Amino acid sequence: MDRQRYDEVIRVCCLEKDLEMMDYGDQTEIGERGINLSGGQKQRIQLARAVYQDCDVYLLDDVFSAVDAHTGSEIFKVQAFYSALCLNLILLILC
Repeated sequence: MDRQRYDEVIRVCCLEKDLEMMDYGDQTEIGERGINLSGGQKQRIQLARAVYQDCDVYLLDDVFSAVDAHTGSEIFKVQAFYSALCLNLILLILC
């Protein structure tokens, strides 16, 4: 695991506060179908998983749909978010 990349992905996907609130941080066991997470938390975790993978192509389908407006705005305008995806093809689908 690349700890530096991991920490950066957590930051750019705005998951720091969420992990701080969980009893075991990123080691917290998530219930079946993410029952103990909000829709926005589920969405940001999925986004973080995608960003961490360092793929050549990302297909992101309405990634901010379950994220509140403030958090979505923060993720969207964070330059590091785009740096984390740099040199990759990003297809962002907004519905």
